[in-house]
Amino acid sequence: MTMLVTGATGFIGSSLVPKLRQMGHNVTALSSKDYNLLEQAEIRKLFKEHSPDTVFHLAAKVGGIVANKTTPAEFIYNNLGLNTYFLEQARQAGVKRLVYLFCGCAYSADSPSPIKEEYLFKGLPDQNAMYYSIAKATNFLQVQAYRKQYGLDWISLIPGNAYGPNDNFSDKNSHVVPGLIRRFHFAKENGDKSITVWGTGSPVRDFIYVDDVAAAMLLALQKYHSDQPMNISAGKGTTIKELVELVGKTVGFEGEIIWDKTKPDGHHVKIFDVTRMREELGFEPKVDLIAGVKKTYDWFRDNIDKARL
Repeated sequence: MTMLVTGATGFIGSSLVPKLRQMGHNVTALSSKDYNLLEQAEIRKLFKEHSPDTVFHLAAKVGGIVANKTTPAEFIYNNLGLNTYFLEQARQAGVKRLVYLFCGCAYSADSPSPIKEEYLFKGLPDQNAMYYSIAKATNFLQVQAYRKQYGLDWISLIPGNAYGPNDNFSDKNSHVVPGLIRRFHFAKENGDKSITVWGTGSPVRDFIYVDDVAAAMLLALQKYHSDQPMNISAGKGTTIKELVELVGKTVGFEGEIIWDKTKPDGHHVKIFDVTRMREELGFEPKVDLIAGVKKTYDWFRDNIDKARL
C-alpha cells in the first residue's frame, strides 16, 4: 500500500512507521515541519504531492495537565482546526482507508469502569484536559459522518494510557509514566533524599506500551471496518502508588517518596473495556507494565540527549 502517516515523528508514529516499512509498505512519514496542517492550502498540497490510498492520522497538539489547564484555547483551536481541515482534504483526495486516533480522556469524567465505547458522549470529560478531549472526540464524529455520507472505510481507535520510548518527558506537559521516569532519574542523579508526588496514589489507570498500540493499529487496518470507535488498551488497572513504586525501583531511586495529599488525584478509576478489541482483532498486549517501564527507562537513559525534555 501507499501509506501516509501524520505525526510520524511523534510518540506513537515513531513506533508505527518502522513496522509499516518492515511489512513492505511505501510509507510517507510526515511531521509538523513538513506541512502546516492548520492551512488548507498546505494540506491540499500534501495530498497532491503524495496521493496515499491509506492514512494513519496521528497529528495532534498534545500535552499533560499543566499545559491543558494553562493554554486551553490553543488545545481546542489547534486540534479542531488541523483535524477538520485534514479529514476534509483526505476525503477530497479520495483516501480509501483512514485510521483516526483520539483519546481515552474523551470519555466522561463520571464514566464507570471498565469504560465501554458506548459511554462516549455520556457527559463532559475531566476538566483537566476537557478542551483537547472534546476537540478530538468532535473529529471522531466527523469521521463517522463522512462514513455515512460518502461511504468511506475510515475507522477510529482510542488508545488507553500509552507510554514508551520517544514519549514526551518534559516536566511541564508530560503524561504520568514519562513524567515520573524523568523525575526519578534526575532525583537519583542529583542525590536527592526524597521526591514528592501529587495526590494519594489511590487512582487506578490502564497502561499500554506503545509497541502494543502500534501492533493493534496494524491489525485494525486489516480487520476493522465499523463506524464505532474501538478501545486499545490492556484492560487492567494499576494504582498510581504501584506505578510510582515501580518507576522508583526501575530507576534505582533509594530516597523517600512523599505523597502531597493536598493535590488532586483526578478521576479515581479509569480502566478500559477491551472486549471489542479482543473480539474484532483477536489481540492481547504483549508487553506488561514491569517490562514496559524498564524498556522506556532504558531508552530514556540511553537517549537523554535527544529526548523531549
